[in-house]
Amino acid sequence: MESAIGHLEQSVQKADGKLDMIAWQIDAFEKAFEEPEDEISVLRLLHSVHQVTKDYQNLRQEILEVQQLQKQLSDSLRAQLTQVHGHFNLLRNKIVGQTKPQLK
Repeated sequence: MESAIGHLEQSVQKADGKLDMIAWQIDAFEKAFEEPEDEISVLRLLHSVHQVTKDYQNLRQEILEVQQLQKQLSDSLRAQLTQVHGHFNLLRNKIVGQTKPQLK
């Protein structure tokens, strides 16, 4: 029983020490942000982070639009190439057909 009480006292002392440490950290944090300049710099930092996030989203949207335009251009060029190839074959067949000796 005495050992359990001793163990309990040690646990209470450890907990008390941890609570003191947490209180000290909270106090240090509050003191660090008491000055208005620090508060303003934190607000500026938050605004900057928000602006960077917004810029990233805009850039990502623009990249998606550019990729879509590239795909449309590629599809259009492929269709035109197919059309030119078809015209070339048609003209070649006409030229080859005219140069054949005609039988009478």
